[in-house]
Amino acid sequence: MRPAAILGILACGTTAAAWLRLAPGLDSVGAAPGIGLVGGSLIGGWLIRRGSGKAALVAGLALLGVALWCMAAVPAAQVWMRLASGALGLGVGMAFLAANASVPAAAASSGHRATALTLLNLSLPAGVLLNPILSPATMLRLAAVVATVALAAAAGMSMPPRETGAAEKRPARSFLALLLFLYVVCEAGTWTWMVRYMGAAHVLDGQTAWLILSYGLPLGLMVGRAGCARILVNVAPWTVVRFAAYAMTFATALLLLARSPSASWIAAFVVGIAMAPVLPTLLAMAGDALAMGMVLAAGWIAVVASTPLIAWIAERSSLPAAMLLLPVLSLGMALATTGMRE
Repeated sequence: MRPAAILGILACGTTAAAWLRLAPGLDSVGAAPGIGLVGGSLIGGWLIRRGSGKAALVAGLALLGVALWCMAAVPAAQVWMRLASGALGLGVGMAFLAANASVPAAAASSGHRATALTLLNLSLPAGVLLNPILSPATMLRLAAVVATVALAAAAGMSMPPRETGAAEKRPARSFLALLLFLYVVCEAGTWTWMVRYMGAAHVLDGQTAWLILSYGLPLGLMVGRAGCARILVNVAPWTVVRFAAYAMTFATALLLLARSPSASWIAAFVVGIAMAPVLPTLLAMAGDALAMGMVLAAGWIAVVASTPLIAWIAERSSLPAAMLLLPVLSLGMALATTGMRE
């Protein structure tokens, strides 16, 4: 794996961690980040398919770095923040795709590629671990520094040659996109709503719940990806995704039922382990960069859709009832993959 790709993933993850802190106070940005994420994935896939993988990574990181530095410099200008957040989404969409596409689709089987992508994405949730000890402004500047370093590394890296075809038959990208959409609704819903759920259900106070989620979930994701990397070499990717989806069903239900800090932390950690292999494994099965970009676009749409979807259900019933969507969608993923074989 190329250092620039690893740094690019770390930059995207640190940006996501900073955004978790900033988003509650940025209602005026609207759908700009989501549109940027979807557009970045599609544009990046098109560029990489045409043999411009390095251009996609460099352009994505450049947009990301400029947007982060601008947001850090002018935090109170709401109109400017909308423009910067759109550029931020575009940069993350392009950089995240290009970094993952640096692992060639035709170089190995889906299992070996899934292993490489799992290890590559190991650092994606690392930035969240710094959220409890750094202020939102410091997190924003840290993300900008990481993006700048990644840009410098990407400028001198070489990308794999243009892919002319995959080495093996790939699943339908529409089905992979659907699975990634369901998965991202579950993960984004956990990040965005779990703290509010714990407060609404009188489980934990907001600060304790936030600390538990900030440490338990990212640590689980990192440990899970480290452990699954070896498993994916010997176990069919569909088997891993199906097992992970059933584990997500159990783990998210466990987190919703937890009624103490220790139980909640353990449950959040288990949720992270269960979710860990899904994203890189689905991307590995997508094939070339264009297909990967289309699948990722569905995931970014889910990031945007998850908050209003859960809010809509909560308004018509209650937040605890709305959060049942997480284990339900996880079970839907598991059932949808039943019978799928490598």
